[in-house]
Parts: sequence; C-alpha cells; structure tokens
Amino acid sequence: LYITHTMNHNALLLNSLVAMLYDSSEFGQTEEMLRAVRSDMVSCNEVASEAIGYIRIHYPDLYIGFESEVDDDFCIRTSHQYLMRSLREILYNAAKYSDRQHVVVRIEKTDSVVRFVIEDTGRGIAEKDRELVFEPFMKIDDLSEGLGLGLPLSKRHIETLGGRLILDTDYHAGCRFIIEIPY
Repeated sequence: LYITHTMNHNALLLNSLVAMLYDSSEFGQTEEMLRAVRSDMVSCNEVASEAIGYIRIHYPDLYIGFESEVDDDFCIRTSHQYLMRSLREILYNAAKYSDRQHVVVRIEKTDSVVRFVIEDTGRGIAEKDRELVFEPFMKIDDLSEGLGLGLPLSKRHIETLGGRLILDTDYHAGCRFIIEIPY
C-alpha cells in the first residue's frame, strides 16, 4: 500500500511539473490558447471542491475547511483548467508549508468579482521573500520539491482570465492568497 501511494503521489507530481513546463513554454502561451481561455461556464463551488479533492489525494489526513457565500449553481465564464490549476497550486502550497492545523477555502462575491480566498496558519512568507514568490524559478525553500513555477504560473493564469492573484500582506497568522475573477 505504501509503495502504491508513493508511486501515485510521484505520478501526480510529475504530471503537474510537465503541465507547468508546458504552460511556461512559448507554445503554451500562444494567442490561440489565450483566446480559448474564457470559454467554460464554471461553478465556483464545484471548482473549489474539485481542487480540495485533489489536495486530499496528496494529504489525506489534512482537514480543509470550505465556506461559500455563493449558491451551488452560481457560475462564471472562465477557464476551468486555468482556475483549477491555480486553486490546486495555492492549496498544495498551503498544505505543504502550513502547520496543517488550519487550511480554509472561502468563496466571496462582490458586485464585480468572485474571490477565492485560500488561508492557512503557520510560518507564512517572510517579508523579504514576498516579492519573490511570483518570480519564475524562485523558491523560498531550496529543499522543497518543485520548480518554483507554481505561483508565477498561477498568477499568469489568473491575469489571463482578467483577474488578480494577491498575497494578503495584512494576514500574519500564516498565508492568505486571494484570487479575484470578474464575472
């Protein structure tokens, strides 16, 4: 069972790394790809639940809270793939770097945007490193797995969707990232 779990975990990581490398390549940034980006009707609650389910594969003992201000049938026109990859990356980092005591996904709605708030408790990101988290191939922790592409690609994906990815520097109990997508 342990070997099967390890193989599955590594296969999922490899798949994620390949997707990140593709997204960061010139081919992954073509105009045709970018034009097709906002073509899906995406249920906000479903995409968040799907991302949480993906993280539970890697961290089955981690409790991830989920709170939503929107109805289950509330949808936005966006890219399911880009939004999902961004949510998964931020949640994966929350699971990996937090104290694993408090990870929450909240969905909030204003007059013009939907906010996906991913919050954790733990050591957070040092003030000197906050600008670096969105730089490609920059890793705060050199001993961790990955390429240092997850957050930079997430930021690019969200911006391609017309939104913003924000590191909330006013939150000091760990990390809080906010994805804002217009609707």
